[in-house]
Amino acid sequence: MSKIGLNPIGKTVARGGGWESLGRISRARINCEHSLSCGQTFSWGKLRDGSWVGVIGSSAYRLIPEPDGCRIESLQGNRQALLDYLSLSRNWEQILQELPSDPALAAARSAGQGLRILNQDPWESLASFLCSPVKPIPEIRRITWKLRAIWGSSIAGGRFFTFPTPEALASAKQERLLAIRLGFRARFLQATARHLVDDPDFFPNLRTQSTREARTRLCELPGVGEKIADCVLLFGLGRLDSFPIDVWMERLLRRLYFPERARIPTRELAEFALTHFGPYGGYAQQLLYFWYRQTAGRSPSRELELSPEEEAELGF
Repeated sequence: MSKIGLNPIGKTVARGGGWESLGRISRARINCEHSLSCGQTFSWGKLRDGSWVGVIGSSAYRLIPEPDGCRIESLQGNRQALLDYLSLSRNWEQILQELPSDPALAAARSAGQGLRILNQDPWESLASFLCSPVKPIPEIRRITWKLRAIWGSSIAGGRFFTFPTPEALASAKQERLLAIRLGFRARFLQATARHLVDDPDFFPNLRTQSTREARTRLCELPGVGEKIADCVLLFGLGRLDSFPIDVWMERLLRRLYFPERARIPTRELAEFALTHFGPYGGYAQQLLYFWYRQTAGRSPSRELELSPEEEAELGF
């Protein structure tokens, strides 16, 4: 365990309600706040005391910040599952060395120190980003948590819930999906869920394909364009060569890399990103995205803060 910066500890009871202590993670290995608030996941919320709570699979976790890292508590979880999710087995420092040197990326690397690409479930990633078009991050987080509460399964008989399966959403009533403010996204989410029910090997097959081939297959799903496909490839399938381009990234690339071009097609931006940032462009994308939104006055972590009512519902 020492190779990934963990203090060796035993599993002990941490607090009431079944929460158990799973030790600590060194800040030298990951900055949990940067990694959870950079737009790649909607499964986590920030409490008023600065800690983060979220669900991985069928377990709930709480990450409590400390000066040199964070302390872990869990409901029905285990340390290795969390480490796998946080992608701590990757050599991120080596990946950083492989990225190009340019002023924008240098600033982004400084601002996003310790940011890591999470190892998320591809179905959860796909479904979450299908909820995202024309929605701000706080609203996407609230919608995906409502999906869990209505169609997921309770964890430890408590107030956390698993992410709903494709089968659960495929059979959901449209009016109930619309009631959680999904709007036009509801029909795409349900149609995609039904597709995956009919094709249970969809994601296993994607893992055997090239990034280009997998992107094409993802774009065949209802409501999935290249931006959502690239998010799923990067955050759900670990394809670090995938470079999602949304409104923020278009703005960043045009202003910082093509300042003298009045107009530049999105396709040209995508080709530039692939060439300039290389096989680890997805990591560069997250660093740039995190940093650029900060420079625009956004506070990424504040966008995922839970309301007092939500905290009370979770028992905090």
